[in-house]
Amino acid sequence: MQTKLINGWLYLYLSCIYFLPLISIIRIKVPDNRFLLRKMLFPLEYIIQIKLEHTTNYSRSATRLGHILVWFFSLFGLMVATVPMYIFNEPYEKHTAILLFITYYLMIAPISFWFQPKTYHS
Repeated sequence: MQTKLINGWLYLYLSCIYFLPLISIIRIKVPDNRFLLRKMLFPLEYIIQIKLEHTTNYSRSATRLGHILVWFFSLFGLMVATVPMYIFNEPYEKHTAILLFITYYLMIAPISFWFQPKTYHS
């Protein structure tokens, strides 16, 4: 029962960092083709990209610096995913696949937005 509960938590965590941002991107009315593949693979990072662009007045260097800082905060996001396993003394080996997926997702997503095309805003 405890293993199923932890699996449910990890899948809920994954849906919060992937599926909920993907749904919000799909609902955006203004099309943006600059990051088409990255937008679908890493929707949370795309939302962060859009917010950083608006906040920094489309400064490429400030946006890139923001993504570098997000990469460090992703490490804390991984810790949040593993807290219930620590609390319930659940072995990490039972959840290796989903933990590795979350780890690689949180590490690759910010890096994929470090190198970006020039923004053309109106």
